[in-house]
Amino acid sequence: MIMNDPLAQFRKKQPTREQSPPTDQGPEDYLAFGTKDRVERLRVRRAAAPTRSPGYAYLLDISYDGPFGTNFVLAYTFLMVLVRGKNLQQVVTALELGTCDFIQEYDPDRWAKPSDATAAFIESIEVVVKESGDGVEEAEKVSMTRKPH
Repeated sequence: MIMNDPLAQFRKKQPTREQSPPTDQGPEDYLAFGTKDRVERLRVRRAAAPTRSPGYAYLLDISYDGPFGTNFVLAYTFLMVLVRGKNLQQVVTALELGTCDFIQEYDPDRWAKPSDATAAFIESIEVVVKESGDGVEEAEKVSMTRKPH
C-alpha cells in the first residue's frame, strides 16, 4: 500500500547534481543589495574581508543621512556596520522593513562599474566590532590571513 505524503511539497529538497546548493558569490552583475520576503539575517559582503551575517534581532538602530542617500550606520548589540555610497535610500528602506537579504561592497576586480547612475552603489563597508566582541574581530583577522585551498 503506497501512501501519499501530504507534506511532501513543503519539505526541503536535497540538492542534486543539476541543482547545486546556493553560494555566497552573488550575481554576475553588481547589485548593492538584494531583498526577500522573509529575512532573519543580513549578509554583509565586503570586497576584501569575510562576509558577516548578523541577525536582524540584534539590530538596534539605523542611522542615515535622510534624502541624501550617501551613508548609513547599522548599530547591532555587538558591532557597527558603516556603509558609504550613492543612492542608498532604497537600501535603508529595505533594512527598515527587514526585507534586505544582503548588502554588497563594489569590487572593481569582480564587476564592471554599473552604468545606471541612479542605482544604489556601495563604495565601502566598514565593520567595527564592539569591545565585548574583540574575540570575533581577532578571529576575522586570522581568517583573512589564510589562503583558500
